[in-house]
Amino acid sequence: MATIEIYMLGRFIILSNGTDIVPKLGNSKKKLALLQYLLLNKDTSISNYNIFESIWPGEESSNPESSLKTLVSRLRQNLKAFGLENSIITKNGAYQWNDALDAEIDIFRFEPLCQQALDFREIDETTTPIFEEILRMYQGDLLTGYDTETWIVPKSMYYHNLYLKVLYHYIDLLKKDDRYSDIMPLARRGLEIDMLDSKLNLHLMTALLKLGMKNEAMSHYNYTVNLHYTQLGVTPSTEILSFYKNLIKAEYDSNSSLDLICQDLQSESGESTAFVCDYSIFKDIYKLNTRNLERLNITIFLGLITVLPTEEKEHTDLLLLDKVMNLLLDALKHNLRKGDTISRYGPSQFAILLPAVNHKAGTIALERVKKAFYSQNSIPDFVIRYNIKPIVPGSV
Repeated sequence: MATIEIYMLGRFIILSNGTDIVPKLGNSKKKLALLQYLLLNKDTSISNYNIFESIWPGEESSNPESSLKTLVSRLRQNLKAFGLENSIITKNGAYQWNDALDAEIDIFRFEPLCQQALDFREIDETTTPIFEEILRMYQGDLLTGYDTETWIVPKSMYYHNLYLKVLYHYIDLLKKDDRYSDIMPLARRGLEIDMLDSKLNLHLMTALLKLGMKNEAMSHYNYTVNLHYTQLGVTPSTEILSFYKNLIKAEYDSNSSLDLICQDLQSESGESTAFVCDYSIFKDIYKLNTRNLERLNITIFLGLITVLPTEEKEHTDLLLLDKVMNLLLDALKHNLRKGDTISRYGPSQFAILLPAVNHKAGTIALERVKKAFYSQNSIPDFVIRYNIKPIVPGSV
């Protein structure tokens, strides 16, 4: 009897006495799909009708039982040639992977290991090897390269989320001991699987900051925020946006001399453009201005400028949108006053604070931005819209 090892996380490999037989099973997609389907459902009795509907989705057949029977027969012959005789059996009138076959399948070891790891409450010589084995086993999402099949998607998401859940737990336990040098590579490893995961990006930035790598933390922050706008078309999480303040605080903590801080505050960059900042800082500036409205006896307007597609489209080109947003930001910076504040509010919007203006002056300012943008750029797929409203005292 051949020694059988089956790997489905990040790949599809069947080792029979150390040799991968998958490439030798032929190039029939239906045959491989059937094999994968039976492996994933080895503990479940599924009717032949449901198997047919999964392997031949949306297809009609005058005799589906015959089509499935023929495919099973061919697959059995292929598997038998490589030592997997009786690997597909008939049980309760349906085809099923033979669970009695001596075969190690990665996903059916991965799941109980994950459940075990999630119960751990500390990192020691007994728990670390379990976590490390889970990380070694998860080579990528389920059946990578075959995961367009609709029946693979829910199972793929299940294992993907289970892996992330264990990784979060592992990192949280390491944080208790301030082991940020161990957290950094773990977060990077997880981001190779899911580069848009907010928690892992935040863990990585925090680890970099804790290890004194402020420039690297800032670089990854900018990369993460830009990735959300251009790849997902969404605003990053509040936790990620708020991380910017931790970066600023760390910079000042590292230069705690009062003289140095005074020099920094008094220094002039030579910039005469409006102030552009992260949204978490924008919120703080908004709160500060709101509290001072009555005392300073001034008016402040909040503006919102939006980039809209000229036609209703099913999908927006996010890369083109981001290009337009950068051009609009340049127009905002150079056509608003030095005391105005700009922040990106979402994939297609900028929020603007306009102090010491009335409604007419605020409208004129944003109309000037709009005209400057149109005069310098010709992008027919998008239009610019804006509106402003006064900030009411106490509306923090």
